Amino acid sequence: MPVPNYMVAKALRKLHARRSYDGIDEDLRGWNWDRPPLKPRAYLGLSMYDVVSYCPTKRDVWLRRVKRVHVEPSLPMKVGSLVHEVIHGVSMIARKYLVLNNKPWKLYGVMVEEVSKYLTGLDIPEGFEEWFKDFSEYLITQIISEASWNTVGGSLNSWLPWISEVRVDGSYLGLSKNLRIDAVMEGGLVIDFKVGKPNDIHKVMLAGYAMVLESNVELPIDYGMIIYINNVGGIPRISLEPIYLSSDLRKDFIDYRDDTIDMLLSDYEPKPAGQCPESCPFKSICGVR
Repeated sequence: MPVPNYMVAKALRKLHARRSYDGIDEDLRGWNWDRPPLKPRAYLGLSMYDVVSYCPTKRDVWLRRVKRVHVEPSLPMKVGSLVHEVIHGVSMIARKYLVLNNKPWKLYGVMVEEVSKYLTGLDIPEGFEEWFKDFSEYLITQIISEASWNTVGGSLNSWLPWISEVRVDGSYLGLSKNLRIDAVMEGGLVIDFKVGKPNDIHKVMLAGYAMVLESNVELPIDYGMIIYINNVGGIPRISLEPIYLSSDLRKDFIDYRDDTIDMLLSDYEPKPAGQCPESCPFKSICGVR
Protein backbone atom coordinates (compact mmCIF):
# COMPACT_ATOMS: atom_id res chain seq x y z
CA MET A 1 0.00 0.00 0.00
CA PRO A 2 1.44 3.43 -0.90
CA VAL A 3 0.28 4.74 2.51
CA PRO A 4 0.49 3.10 5.95
CA ASN A 5 -2.56 1.13 7.07
CA TYR A 6 -2.92 3.19 10.24
CA MET A 7 -3.48 6.31 8.10
CA VAL A 8 -6.22 4.50 6.19
CA ALA A 9 -7.90 3.42 9.43
CA LYS A 10 -7.70 6.93 10.87
CA ALA A 11 -9.22 8.47 7.74
CA LEU A 12 -12.07 5.97 7.68
CA ARG A 13 -13.07 6.61 11.28
CA LYS A 14 -14.28 10.03 10.20
CA LEU A 15 -16.82 8.40 7.87
CA HIS A 16 -18.48 6.06 10.35
CA ALA A 17 -20.52 8.81 11.97
CA ARG A 18 -21.92 9.91 8.62
CA ARG A 19 -23.32 6.47 7.89
CA SER A 20 -25.39 6.67 11.09
CA TYR A 21 -27.42 9.64 9.81
CA ASP A 22 -27.04 9.30 6.02
CA GLY A 23 -27.92 5.71 5.21
CA ILE A 24 -27.61 4.26 1.73
CA ASP A 25 -30.85 3.61 -0.19
CA GLU A 26 -31.22 -0.16 -0.62
CA ASP A 27 -32.52 0.37 -4.17
CA LEU A 28 -29.05 1.71 -5.02
CA ARG A 29 -27.19 -1.36 -3.82
CA GLY A 30 -25.49 -3.25 -6.63
CA TRP A 31 -27.31 -6.49 -5.91
CA ASN A 32 -30.53 -4.85 -7.14
CA TRP A 33 -29.11 -4.79 -10.68
CA ASP A 34 -32.22 -6.44 -12.14
CA ARG A 35 -34.65 -3.61 -11.33
CA PRO A 36 -34.87 0.17 -11.77
CA PRO A 37 -33.03 2.42 -11.31
CA LEU A 38 -30.00 0.11 -11.57
CA LYS A 39 -31.20 -2.00 -14.50
CA PRO A 40 -29.57 -0.51 -17.61
CA ARG A 41 -31.53 0.49 -20.70
CA ALA A 42 -29.05 -1.45 -22.82
CA TYR A 43 -26.10 -3.74 -22.19
CA LEU A 44 -23.19 -2.18 -24.09
CA GLY A 45 -20.19 -3.45 -22.13
CA LEU A 46 -19.10 0.05 -21.14
CA SER A 47 -15.77 0.78 -19.50
CA MET A 48 -15.70 2.96 -16.40
CA TYR A 49 -14.10 5.71 -18.49
CA ASP A 50 -16.94 5.45 -21.00
CA VAL A 51 -19.42 6.12 -18.21
CA VAL A 52 -17.51 8.75 -16.25
CA SER A 53 -15.62 10.48 -19.04
CA TYR A 54 -13.21 13.34 -18.47
CA CYS A 55 -14.59 14.96 -21.63
CA PRO A 56 -17.45 17.34 -20.69
CA THR A 57 -19.44 16.43 -23.83
CA LYS A 58 -18.49 12.71 -23.96
CA ARG A 59 -17.18 13.23 -27.48
CA ASP A 60 -14.22 10.97 -26.67
CA VAL A 61 -16.63 8.11 -25.95
CA TRP A 62 -18.48 8.76 -29.22
CA LEU A 63 -15.25 8.82 -31.23
CA ARG A 64 -13.99 5.65 -29.61
CA ARG A 65 -17.16 3.55 -29.68
CA VAL A 66 -19.19 4.91 -32.63
CA LYS A 67 -16.52 6.10 -35.08
CA ARG A 68 -13.99 3.49 -33.91
CA VAL A 69 -11.19 6.05 -33.82
CA HIS A 70 -7.97 4.65 -32.39
CA VAL A 71 -5.37 7.00 -30.94
CA GLU A 72 -2.15 6.48 -29.03
CA PRO A 73 -2.37 7.23 -25.30
CA SER A 74 -1.04 10.63 -24.31
CA LEU A 75 2.09 10.85 -22.14
CA PRO A 76 0.08 11.56 -18.93
CA MET A 77 -2.08 8.52 -19.70
CA LYS A 78 0.99 6.30 -20.23
CA VAL A 79 2.58 7.48 -17.00
CA GLY A 80 -0.66 7.04 -15.07
CA SER A 81 -1.12 3.52 -16.40
CA LEU A 82 2.46 2.65 -15.45
CA VAL A 83 1.95 3.91 -11.90
CA HIS A 84 -0.94 1.46 -11.51
CA GLU A 85 1.11 -1.34 -13.07
CA VAL A 86 4.12 -0.70 -10.83
CA ILE A 87 2.03 -0.66 -7.64
CA HIS A 88 0.57 -4.04 -8.59
CA GLY A 89 3.91 -5.48 -9.71
CA VAL A 90 5.81 -4.39 -6.60
CA SER A 91 3.07 -5.70 -4.30
CA MET A 92 3.17 -9.10 -6.02
CA ILE A 93 6.95 -9.30 -5.70
CA ALA A 94 6.72 -8.28 -2.04
CA ARG A 95 4.03 -10.87 -1.34
CA LYS A 96 6.18 -13.62 -2.85
CA TYR A 97 9.08 -12.89 -0.49
CA LEU A 98 7.21 -11.94 2.65
CA VAL A 99 5.01 -15.02 2.89
CA LEU A 100 8.18 -17.13 2.99
CA ASN A 101 10.17 -15.06 5.48
CA ASN A 102 9.36 -14.02 9.04
CA LYS A 103 12.03 -11.31 9.11
CA PRO A 104 10.82 -8.78 6.53
CA TRP A 105 13.33 -6.12 7.60
CA LYS A 106 16.09 -8.27 6.05
CA LEU A 107 14.50 -8.40 2.60
CA TYR A 108 14.95 -4.84 1.35
CA GLY A 109 18.07 -5.52 -0.74
CA VAL A 110 16.80 -8.62 -2.51
CA MET A 111 13.41 -7.02 -3.21
CA VAL A 112 15.01 -3.88 -4.65
CA GLU A 113 17.12 -6.08 -6.92
CA GLU A 114 14.13 -8.04 -8.22
CA VAL A 115 12.00 -4.93 -8.67
CA SER A 116 14.85 -3.34 -10.64
CA LYS A 117 14.75 -6.31 -13.03
CA TYR A 118 10.97 -6.01 -13.22
CA LEU A 119 11.19 -2.34 -14.21
CA THR A 120 13.51 -3.11 -17.13
CA GLY A 121 10.66 -5.07 -18.71
CA LEU A 122 8.31 -2.08 -18.70
CA ASP A 123 8.00 0.49 -21.46
CA ILE A 124 8.83 3.51 -19.31
CA PRO A 125 8.85 6.84 -21.20
CA GLU A 126 12.23 8.51 -21.56
CA GLY A 127 13.07 10.74 -18.62
CA PHE A 128 10.88 8.87 -16.12
CA GLU A 129 13.14 5.88 -15.47
CA GLU A 130 14.72 7.28 -12.31
CA TRP A 131 11.38 8.42 -10.92
CA PHE A 132 9.82 4.97 -11.27
CA LYS A 133 12.91 3.46 -9.62
CA ASP A 134 12.54 5.84 -6.66
CA PHE A 135 8.78 5.26 -6.50
CA SER A 136 9.26 1.48 -6.47
CA GLU A 137 11.80 1.72 -3.66
CA TYR A 138 9.39 3.93 -1.73
CA LEU A 139 6.69 1.26 -2.11
CA ILE A 140 9.08 -1.45 -0.92
CA THR A 141 9.98 0.63 2.14
CA GLN A 142 6.30 1.13 2.98
CA ILE A 143 5.47 -2.56 2.57
CA ILE A 144 8.43 -3.78 4.62
CA SER A 145 7.70 -1.26 7.35
CA GLU A 146 4.08 -2.42 7.54
CA ALA A 147 5.10 -6.08 7.47
CA SER A 148 7.74 -5.61 10.18
CA TRP A 149 5.22 -3.91 12.46
CA ASN A 150 2.51 -6.53 11.93
CA THR A 151 4.81 -9.50 12.52
CA VAL A 152 5.55 -8.27 16.05
CA GLY A 153 3.03 -10.30 18.04
CA GLY A 154 0.73 -10.66 15.06
CA SER A 155 0.08 -12.82 12.06
CA LEU A 156 2.66 -12.81 9.30
CA ASN A 157 -0.10 -12.68 6.69
CA SER A 158 -1.69 -9.56 8.18
CA TRP A 159 0.94 -7.31 6.63
CA LEU A 160 -1.00 -6.84 3.39
CA PRO A 161 -4.77 -6.84 4.05
CA TRP A 162 -5.55 -5.70 0.50
CA ILE A 163 -5.70 -7.30 -2.92
CA SER A 164 -4.58 -5.36 -5.98
CA GLU A 165 -5.94 -5.56 -9.53
CA VAL A 166 -9.29 -7.10 -8.63
CA ARG A 167 -11.22 -8.25 -11.71
CA VAL A 168 -15.01 -8.02 -11.51
CA ASP A 169 -17.93 -8.56 -13.87
CA GLY A 170 -19.66 -5.23 -14.54
CA SER A 171 -22.20 -6.62 -17.01
CA TYR A 172 -24.99 -6.70 -14.42
CA LEU A 173 -24.96 -2.90 -14.54
CA GLY A 174 -24.36 -2.63 -18.29
CA LEU A 175 -20.58 -2.34 -18.00
CA SER A 176 -17.72 -4.50 -19.21
CA LYS A 177 -17.46 -8.10 -18.03
CA ASN A 178 -13.79 -7.44 -17.28
CA LEU A 179 -13.60 -4.37 -15.07
CA ARG A 180 -10.53 -3.82 -12.93
CA ILE A 181 -10.64 -2.33 -9.43
CA ASP A 182 -7.24 -1.04 -8.34
CA ALA A 183 -7.48 -2.63 -4.90
CA VAL A 184 -9.94 -3.97 -2.36
CA MET A 185 -8.97 -3.84 1.30
CA GLU A 186 -10.02 -6.04 4.17
CA GLY A 187 -13.60 -5.24 5.17
CA GLY A 188 -14.68 -4.32 1.63
CA LEU A 189 -12.93 -0.96 1.27
CA VAL A 190 -12.64 -0.06 -2.44
CA ILE A 191 -9.41 1.72 -3.38
CA ASP A 192 -8.64 3.73 -6.51
CA PHE A 193 -5.21 5.14 -7.39
CA LYS A 194 -5.15 8.42 -9.28
CA VAL A 195 -2.34 10.43 -10.81
CA GLY A 196 -3.26 14.10 -11.02
CA LYS A 197 -5.41 16.63 -9.26
CA PRO A 198 -8.54 15.66 -7.28
CA ASN A 199 -11.73 15.73 -9.32
CA ASP A 200 -15.32 15.14 -8.24
CA ILE A 201 -15.81 12.54 -10.97
CA HIS A 202 -13.23 10.35 -9.21
CA LYS A 203 -15.77 9.93 -6.38
CA VAL A 204 -18.47 8.96 -8.89
CA MET A 205 -16.14 6.34 -10.40
CA LEU A 206 -15.47 4.92 -6.95
CA ALA A 207 -19.21 4.65 -6.28
CA GLY A 208 -19.55 2.81 -9.59
CA TYR A 209 -16.86 0.31 -8.64
CA ALA A 210 -18.56 -0.26 -5.28
CA MET A 211 -21.92 -0.94 -6.95
CA VAL A 212 -20.31 -3.35 -9.41
CA LEU A 213 -18.60 -5.16 -6.54
CA GLU A 214 -21.91 -5.34 -4.67
CA SER A 215 -23.55 -6.87 -7.74
CA ASN A 216 -20.90 -9.61 -7.69
CA VAL A 217 -20.55 -10.44 -4.00
CA GLU A 218 -23.94 -9.23 -2.68
CA LEU A 219 -22.33 -7.59 0.35
CA PRO A 220 -22.57 -3.87 1.21
CA ILE A 221 -19.65 -1.65 0.21
CA ASP A 222 -20.03 1.63 2.08
CA TYR A 223 -16.55 3.15 2.00
CA GLY A 224 -13.89 3.95 -0.54
CA MET A 225 -10.48 5.55 -0.67
CA ILE A 226 -8.82 7.57 -3.42
CA ILE A 227 -5.04 7.61 -3.18
CA TYR A 228 -3.52 10.47 -5.17
CA ILE A 229 0.04 10.08 -6.45
CA ASN A 230 1.50 13.34 -7.71
CA ASN A 231 4.68 15.22 -8.58
CA VAL A 232 5.60 12.53 -11.10
CA GLY A 233 9.18 13.25 -12.13
CA GLY A 234 10.06 14.75 -8.73
CA ILE A 235 9.71 13.59 -5.15
CA PRO A 236 6.48 11.54 -5.07
CA ARG A 237 3.65 13.23 -3.15
CA ILE A 238 0.98 10.86 -1.91
CA SER A 239 -2.29 11.83 -0.28
CA LEU A 240 -5.52 10.02 0.46
CA GLU A 241 -9.17 10.98 0.46
CA PRO A 242 -11.71 8.77 2.25
CA ILE A 243 -15.10 8.64 0.52
CA TYR A 244 -18.48 7.67 1.92
CA LEU A 245 -20.21 5.97 -1.01
CA SER A 246 -23.51 7.73 -0.42
CA SER A 247 -26.84 7.45 -2.20
CA ASP A 248 -26.11 10.74 -3.97
CA LEU A 249 -22.85 9.46 -5.46
CA ARG A 250 -24.58 6.28 -6.57
CA LYS A 251 -27.37 8.28 -8.24
CA ASP A 252 -24.72 10.37 -10.01
CA PHE A 253 -23.09 7.22 -11.35
CA ILE A 254 -26.42 5.88 -12.66
CA ASP A 255 -27.14 9.24 -14.31
CA TYR A 256 -23.71 9.22 -16.00
CA ARG A 257 -24.26 5.65 -17.19
CA ASP A 258 -27.75 6.31 -18.55
CA ASP A 259 -26.61 9.48 -20.33
CA THR A 260 -23.79 7.53 -21.99
CA ILE A 261 -26.14 4.76 -23.11
CA ASP A 262 -28.66 7.26 -24.49
CA MET A 263 -25.93 9.08 -26.41
CA LEU A 264 -24.55 5.88 -27.95
CA LEU A 265 -28.00 4.62 -28.97
CA SER A 266 -28.95 7.90 -30.64
CA ASP A 267 -27.69 9.54 -33.84
CA TYR A 268 -26.37 12.47 -31.84
CA GLU A 269 -22.78 13.56 -32.42
CA PRO A 270 -21.39 15.37 -29.36
CA LYS A 271 -19.64 18.64 -30.08
CA PRO A 272 -15.99 19.24 -29.17
CA ALA A 273 -15.63 20.53 -25.64
CA GLY A 274 -14.73 24.14 -25.08
CA GLN A 275 -12.00 23.19 -22.64
CA CYS A 276 -10.31 19.83 -23.01
CA PRO A 277 -8.29 17.96 -20.39
CA GLU A 278 -4.57 18.22 -21.10
CA SER A 279 -4.27 14.44 -21.09
CA CYS A 280 -6.97 13.84 -23.74
CA PRO A 281 -5.49 11.97 -26.74
CA PHE A 282 -8.39 13.03 -29.00
CA LYS A 283 -7.62 16.76 -28.99
CA SER A 284 -6.02 16.69 -32.43
CA ILE A 285 -8.98 14.71 -33.81
CA CYS A 286 -11.39 17.32 -32.46
CA GLY A 287 -9.22 20.18 -33.76
CA VAL A 288 -8.54 21.48 -30.25
CA ARG A 289 -5.12 22.77 -29.31
